[in-house]
Amino acid sequence: MSIPISRMGRVLSYESEKDVAYQRRTCLEDIRIIGDNMRDEDIAEIRAQSGLDPVASLFYCFFKSNPCMTMVSRHGHPMGMWGVVPESDTSGRIWMLGCQSMLDDSSDKRTFLRRSKVELDKIIQEYPVLFNVVDARNKIHVRWLQWMGFTFIKKHSEYGPEGRLFYEFVRI
Repeated sequence: MSIPISRMGRVLSYESEKDVAYQRRTCLEDIRIIGDNMRDEDIAEIRAQSGLDPVASLFYCFFKSNPCMTMVSRHGHPMGMWGVVPESDTSGRIWMLGCQSMLDDSSDKRTFLRRSKVELDKIIQEYPVLFNVVDARNKIHVRWLQWMGFTFIKKHSEYGPEGRLFYEFVRI
């Protein structure tokens, strides 16, 4: 089954309808749901990096990103958002923020992990250079980025308004 995403001009494919979790283009209602249910580690990372609250951060990402996608659980609930903020014709600042429910349901978690690499391969076609920073305290994000093949290129020992340790990462 394929679902066209007109805003982005690409098609997101699904292996079968048995896929537990899926994604769709983000709508404004998703921002409040995900912002109100965001993982504590993601909230801490947002505050350390920008000083914003979760909802304000998601609004910023929603309006700046192309694409901006919402991951939806097998029960139909938004469980996270991700996107790419274009920085040039070939590079973008990739990001992802999620709810605790994304990790609590083993079926959703397995499907998310399986689909992550497939979706990254699609995004790399449009943005051959992806980069950003991650809060060193956000161990789940650090492990996931390593698993996805990103390279950590620099430590920023006093990053953002809280002066926290952040790692800069890239995928080329």
